Amino acid sequence: MRKSLTAVLLGVLLLLQISIGHSQGVQQKTVITTGEGKTDKDAVKDALVAAVSQIRGIAVSSRDSVALRSQMHNESSSSSRDFQQNVQTYTNGVVSQYEILETGHSTLTGNVTVKIKATIPFYAAGPQINRLRLAVVPLTLSDSIRDRAAASQFAHNWMNATEEGLVQSRRFAMLDRSFTEATNNELSQYTNGQFSNSELARLGQKAGTDYLVTGELRTYAINDKSFVNPLTGERVPRSSTSTEISLRIIDVATSQVKFAKSYGESKAAVIDVINAIYPMAIVSVSDSAVVIGAGGDQIKVGDKFRVISLGQELKDPYTNESLGRQETAVGEIEITDVESKMSQAKIISGNDLINQKFPSGLIVRSMPKPVVSNAPPRPKKKDDSEW
Repeated sequence: MRKSLTAVLLGVLLLLQISIGHSQGVQQKTVITTGEGKTDKDAVKDALVAAVSQIRGIAVSSRDSVALRSQMHNESSSSSRDFQQNVQTYTNGVVSQYEILETGHSTLTGNVTVKIKATIPFYAAGPQINRLRLAVVPLTLSDSIRDRAAASQFAHNWMNATEEGLVQSRRFAMLDRSFTEATNNELSQYTNGQFSNSELARLGQKAGTDYLVTGELRTYAINDKSFVNPLTGERVPRSSTSTEISLRIIDVATSQVKFAKSYGESKAAVIDVINAIYPMAIVSVSDSAVVIGAGGDQIKVGDKFRVISLGQELKDPYTNESLGRQETAVGEIEITDVESKMSQAKIISGNDLINQKFPSGLIVRSMPKPVVSNAPPRPKKKDDSEW
């Protein structure tokens, strides 16, 4: 069991390394800046603050600039050389190193001027953080629910499955709200002096969320379906669970509800959320096969989808808001292989239209559920032999 778990973890880490590549983590960047001050050290400090602002941006570096000025003001270096050799310590890791390229004096103020080449550590969050940011938070429980302990565990598992599905869709930047204490404890260790000073660039990088995924567990009831075995007379325990979750996606900035629907299972919720924001698109067509830009556990081999051709944009005549593009069904496909980021499918109808319409954009939608009639069955017509 332990070996298999280790193998799974190693596989996950390898996939993360492949997907992240070298664009994420603490990196070093070198810039050339100028500074001015009454002394050589003051001019260097001014240039270092300019370098930090240039690398981390004005808004991000304002806090760093204030802290850096205060830190360097209180430094106790005995000489400019000592300050240069121990700049990481004196700047609390904000500056890795620097080199003085030129020195001079201002003709206007008479102050010392310097040009330096400074290396500044910064944290690159990676391109994924630029996606729409979602955070999944716990469901609330309706006051009418009696077995609150069991309902709470069900709600926890349901939202975990929802979060996993949204993560695997690779459409969103999913922000954690369940292990905040653990991540805060880990970040706090960077300030205890046991890590490289450059690791301090990880601090203050937490991202805010665009939307919250939450809701209410309205119904949770366990129905007794036990029966008596007619052969043995023993009671056979059976039960079924009736649930209803009212799911909401809320704009954090405005508190506007962007999406609302009731569900029983989490898979249907994940598919609806993804399709409402980022419908699964066909990214490649080759003769009688297509590739969909979506994978993960939400898609299974054998699943069938409608292929939709996208037409002109439609607008609401009252609000002038976009209603999306006109959709026309052009065929059907069946999934033949599922990977983490994409899925392959065979065309089972509409081959010519799918190949023809692909350049203008194709998406896929779930197959419509069959309509169940409540009308009583019609009596079977007797054949001639029964007359």
